[in-house]
Amino acid sequence: MRLRRLQAELRGRLTLRWRAFPLRPTPDPTATFKGTYREEAWRRCAELAADAGVTYRMWERPDYPTWSMPALEAAKCVALQGEELFEALHLRLYQAFFTDGVNIGAPEEVAGVVRTLPGLDVNRFLSDYDAGRGRQPVLDDYESAVEEHGVRAIPTVVLDGGRRIVGAVPLAEYRRLIAA
Repeated sequence: MRLRRLQAELRGRLTLRWRAFPLRPTPDPTATFKGTYREEAWRRCAELAADAGVTYRMWERPDYPTWSMPALEAAKCVALQGEELFEALHLRLYQAFFTDGVNIGAPEEVAGVVRTLPGLDVNRFLSDYDAGRGRQPVLDDYESAVEEHGVRAIPTVVLDGGRRIVGAVPLAEYRRLIAA
């Protein structure tokens, strides 16, 4: 959200290229939320996101997502229909997970979020999603991030020249680092 805000401020002088980075490329059936580092990280993110107008609600469901590939693959499939649809889905999935408690590791729940996009050819999306057309682009993004840029965590912003900003940082810090 901060980067989109900064992009609007800089009026075309900042280009964002979103890349997929699965923290768990394969499901982890032991992933839980309550009483783990995930719960504490969620609290920290909620505090940092408040100034960006993002509401984090604590995860209440027993089925914490065991991976993020279904959501990342869906985003790649939607991107096949256009950048604007991808941007809209990116925001909706973020809200679905952090605010609405949608399990982004469950393909049927992800598809439910995708279906809400106006202008999307749902049948084409479902065909692409079911055929796995989003998987290889996600894996390609992941490989590039790790091998070319040394990415190990999200969020990581890679600037021209390869300089990295790791972690959620305040908008003022993004401004300072991008201007440097």
